[in-house]
Amino acid sequence: MTDTEKVPEKEDAGASTSGRVLRKAGRFEHFFDVRSRLNLTGYVVVCARYTHASGTPLSKSILFAALENAIRNNIVLAARFAPASGDAGVWVTLPRVDLNRVVKFVDKDRADLPALLEELFAQPVDFSEDMPQWRLVVLRDGMVVFAYDHTVGDGQSGSAFHHNLLASLRSVHDSPSEHSGIVSSLPQDATLTPALEDAIDTTAPFSKLARLAVESAFPFIDRKKGKAWSGHPLQRPPTVITRVRLLEYTPNQASNLRKVSRDHKATLTSTIHTLALVILSRLIYAQPANKKYKHIHTYIPMSIRRFTGAPPSAICNHVAPYNVYHALFRPAPGPTISEETFPWDRAAALTAALKRKLPGSPRQIGQLKYLSGKYKEYLVDQLRKHGLEVSNLGAFPEPPTKEGDDIQWRIDEMFFVQADATLGGAVKVNPIGNAAGGLGISITWGEGAVDDEFAQEFVKAFDEGLRTLAQ
Repeated sequence: MTDTEKVPEKEDAGASTSGRVLRKAGRFEHFFDVRSRLNLTGYVVVCARYTHASGTPLSKSILFAALENAIRNNIVLAARFAPASGDAGVWVTLPRVDLNRVVKFVDKDRADLPALLEELFAQPVDFSEDMPQWRLVVLRDGMVVFAYDHTVGDGQSGSAFHHNLLASLRSVHDSPSEHSGIVSSLPQDATLTPALEDAIDTTAPFSKLARLAVESAFPFIDRKKGKAWSGHPLQRPPTVITRVRLLEYTPNQASNLRKVSRDHKATLTSTIHTLALVILSRLIYAQPANKKYKHIHTYIPMSIRRFTGAPPSAICNHVAPYNVYHALFRPAPGPTISEETFPWDRAAALTAALKRKLPGSPRQIGQLKYLSGKYKEYLVDQLRKHGLEVSNLGAFPEPPTKEGDDIQWRIDEMFFVQADATLGGAVKVNPIGNAAGGLGISITWGEGAVDDEFAQEFVKAFDEGLRTLAQ
């Protein structure tokens, strides 16, 4: 796709800058905003199921009281992005947040979650001037679905939201009276977490820029591109329809997975990535038309909060990409996956590469400067570039407690899910560790990116393989 007019852009409902300006938006934030307004991506979601020691349900009054506290301590939840021309834009405060419009209670439970998420992802992100760029859906069993535009924060920002909400719930000691749902008179001295380029040097070296210029002018230099699998050709017009499957693993299984990975000089991320590559290779080569493929371009977001100083409670976009071609397994491994037959050398090599590339990864974001605000044209050129994405949020940042604290509210389950049907990889695997020590994994694919039968076989084989490694 080269005709940018074929990508319908949403009306710029947020162009007005009424409200207190919190700070100038970063280029990365503006980049994510353009993605959303082009309908190339939808909500990012982190789900958590809240339980009380006494069995007390998560009522509207209790939740609203906790949410008000979380909003007052995180002004980004009461802010919106106001774009301008080029790569400009600002974050401005809302005069108030109406939780009655932001939060929706539904008569569903965990079993309904995949279908609920698919329905949510099919809806466009709401850029209304009087609304924040996040929504909350609450299920009857205490599952809280935090859905937010990527402009607001990266994947770990979803964990940060639940970190703040859990801390707020634990501070509500008495059952609050009925809450109006209106949060106003917001703190006037509140500030946002600094934009990525304000928190760390993102300057791209000249050698990198020169290489990109050459590759752009002479695309045939990338000889692997034509032999890299990335699913079916793009749908026209682009779609946000996303299929969702959820997998759960016990604390014991998650612990075993981390241990067996460490024993082989790998990490959970590289083990999951390698397992996904094994399964995809098998499925790709099972189809005669795919014999031409030799590689798959994969994408792994890396958190750089350790360099920017952003705490686990921060809602921000402090992440950088690592993407590279990986050779498909040819001939594909047999049907049995075990610790003995697993390609640990590939997993260990990926672990070493991620560790090596992480310190310099902010330079990838620095390249946005040289697009001169032409994000739309760039994004159209990047559609369905990757075949696989693995985005691991890591362990949940449990709020600190003091010795002797009577902990009543807990989080039992968590899932991280992304609506990135067109721009993202054909298949996406999203792990997150929950507060109980278990592991939740979502597997998603865009409508038409791969056949549903292909994807279902991937989910089944991936689950079986991971459970085998977790024994």
